[in-house]
Amino acid sequence: MKKLKLLLVLILLVGCQSPSSLPEDDKKDDEKVSFLAVGDNLMHKQLIDKAKQGENYEFLPYYSHIQSYIQEADVSFVNQETILAGRSRGYTGYPLFNTPDEMASTLHELGFDIVNGATNHAFDMGEKGVDHSIQLFKRYQDMKYIGLYQSKEDQKQIPVIEKNGIRIALLSYNQYINYDQKPSSYRYNSFDKEKIKDDVQRAQKMSDVIVVSCHWGKEYDTQPNDFQKEFAQYLTDLGVDVIIGTHTHTLQSIEWLEGKDNHKTLVAYSLGNFISGMLEEETQLGGMLTFDFVRENDKVKIENVTLTPLVNHFYAENQRNIIGTRYGFTVYRLKDYTENLAQKHGVHGYKNNTISIDKIKEKVNQRISSQIHIDM
Repeated sequence: MKKLKLLLVLILLVGCQSPSSLPEDDKKDDEKVSFLAVGDNLMHKQLIDKAKQGENYEFLPYYSHIQSYIQEADVSFVNQETILAGRSRGYTGYPLFNTPDEMASTLHELGFDIVNGATNHAFDMGEKGVDHSIQLFKRYQDMKYIGLYQSKEDQKQIPVIEKNGIRIALLSYNQYINYDQKPSSYRYNSFDKEKIKDDVQRAQKMSDVIVVSCHWGKEYDTQPNDFQKEFAQYLTDLGVDVIIGTHTHTLQSIEWLEGKDNHKTLVAYSLGNFISGMLEEETQLGGMLTFDFVRENDKVKIENVTLTPLVNHFYAENQRNIIGTRYGFTVYRLKDYTENLAQKHGVHGYKNNTISIDKIKEKVNQRISSQIHIDM
């Protein structure tokens, strides 16, 4: 009889456990949001030409090795480096880019929820090109196209994604516009500290966390410069939660910064290229940043931060004419990449480039803070 009573007491105790006492894996879905971010989706002419299927373009095969990981995340981010300005302008690569409209549907099918459009190439086709791109992405109501605006009223709006009961505000800032173009001031957000402060304060009133897209830095630098560090600290002091850096086309450092009131911000200074046709050795290394927003005691914190290195890959039919004979563009997780693939990479021999798994791992370990888990 005593044993039976004891068993009943144990059953009651287990049944009355509070959610906070449950193991992490047993937390309710409405308490956690998984977030994924990748860098520059950069469509050079060679990638456009290879994707052409009759009158249309099929980009999805470029991402076949990475698509499932994007779709697994509750919320995912990509930087669309090149503008989608419409077929009538002609589809072009460097230096004045215009990417086919089909890229919008491709990013949607891949599972991206947030697409940053504010880049140094955003106005390559003028303000009408920006208008076309904005209208194109509006077709997908479950995908936020951020950083570019059609009016002053649009610029004042702060996009918010609500997922599993957690509200994520999205801000976007861009350091450069190419070719001395001077678009209307409301078309994008520059790094103006007073405006940033106002944006953050408004975002804090309507969200639980703030994610900021920063298109900044110097191309090909592998470490953040003074401008990036200054504004990363400024944003941290204002209380933003995550900074996703793009533009340098290289993987730069990822770390936690501490600001006022002991607030901590996760900063990825640059996630490098997601996919591109670039030829520099450093531009073949990118990153996929993942983490969870977790609600606990009415606050949302960041857990399970992981950097998964990515490798841009392509072949070249003729090593003496790498630029003109590239094909097979794709992107792999480093952990899925093989030494055999590395030895066949099309950049070998171009300006003394060499690609090897050991060399890539060494670069990653040198740049990523020991506070960040690396999955490679």
